[in-house]
Amino acid sequence: MDIEVIERKENPLLHREEVTFKVSHPEAETPTRESIAAKLAAIVNADRDMTIVKKVESEFGKNSSLGYANVYEDEASREIEPNHILKRNGIGGEADE
Repeated sequence: MDIEVIERKENPLLHREEVTFKVSHPEAETPTRESIAAKLAAIVNADRDMTIVKKVESEFGKNSSLGYANVYEDEASREIEPNHILKRNGIGGEADE
């Protein structure tokens, strides 16, 4: 799995960096959010727990996916994310369902 960062945009109001990326995966199966977040955090030099993958969409007929993630400065800033998004990323788990 290879990740290419397409765009990085600072959002100082929300204390985060918004990252658009492309994942190339030789297997037909899309990688998990956990594996994408871990590798993306290493690329942007951030903590894994502060990297929240919001969306990953596979491109039809290709072994690649486009995605969007938020990289927060600290846990207090990360609190604006909904609980179900945090749970999807393997953080927290107190989501009300």
